[in-house]
Amino acid sequence: MKMLFYPARYGRLIDRLAESFPTVEMIRIHQPEDIAANLPGVEAMVSANSVFSSDVGRAVREHGKALRWMQFTTSGIDTALKGGVPDGIPVTNGGGMHAHTVAAHAFSLLLALMRRLNECGTARAAHQWLARNELGPTLVTTRGRTMALIGLGSIGQDIARKAKAFDMRVLAVSRGGGAPNVDKVYPRERMHEALSEADVIVAATSYDASSHHMIDAAALAAAKPGAIFVNIARGSVVDETALIAALRSGQIGAAGLDVTEVEPLPPSSPLWDMPNVVLTPHVAGSGADNNDALYDVISVNLRRFLAGQKFERVVHGPNPGA
Repeated sequence: MKMLFYPARYGRLIDRLAESFPTVEMIRIHQPEDIAANLPGVEAMVSANSVFSSDVGRAVREHGKALRWMQFTTSGIDTALKGGVPDGIPVTNGGGMHAHTVAAHAFSLLLALMRRLNECGTARAAHQWLARNELGPTLVTTRGRTMALIGLGSIGQDIARKAKAFDMRVLAVSRGGGAPNVDKVYPRERMHEALSEADVIVAATSYDASSHHMIDAAALAAAKPGAIFVNIARGSVVDETALIAALRSGQIGAAGLDVTEVEPLPPSSPLWDMPNVVLTPHVAGSGADNNDALYDVISVNLRRFLAGQKFERVVHGPNPGA
């Protein structure tokens, strides 16, 4: 069988899969315009959510007539669904694969804000030593603080575990039940209650129509004044215009954002220059050790595919097999 990788940026991973599955021909595609010519006869395709544009989706639907399975290297597939994944085939993702990495990044953003690393970095670039007596009293810590987690999937649960290690009280807003390390769970309809108690708000929910702008002006107004907001979910989970206004007024004391509504973030966005904002370029799930985790996810499903068994992590389409 043939398995196509686009983009083929996981060279070592593909080499490892080729060694483990010698009967599978691994096709590496680097440019989207090369997809159409290489898709005929391909039964499985591995791609990333961020690159699955409408043009890629059109090429896959028109030329991937032999496709029987699509595997995404990411947890979210919202861009891919807009791009148009083929109907009638199972689509699997990397859900939970990067939970530890994303959770650690959330805490990196949180601690950078609490310990004012932005200001320290600016002073360092100017070769200035911040006065300890002035800086020290403005720093805060996690101990005894309350975190409100929006979303309690694998990433949210890992953040909750880490929050407990940092001596925090943990509330969660979830459509499901409770989880270890969570002190209280609120349904989405009562999210404002959770926000009103929280010193720290972390968005970790999946993105779909129901979560679009769920953190809006009303939610931010309901938050505890001066709360820190961290977003490692999707940019459109929060109304960015309302967030900027809340940051300017002090209703939200600071924000750590790995995602924004428009990516890359436009140069004109006020977020670039706000001293109470820490920005990272959608890298929360990235890491040098991701290849090993991704190998495990793909290899399990590839074995199941070859054996005619049901897939793990199906997020769209049917799940055929034994």
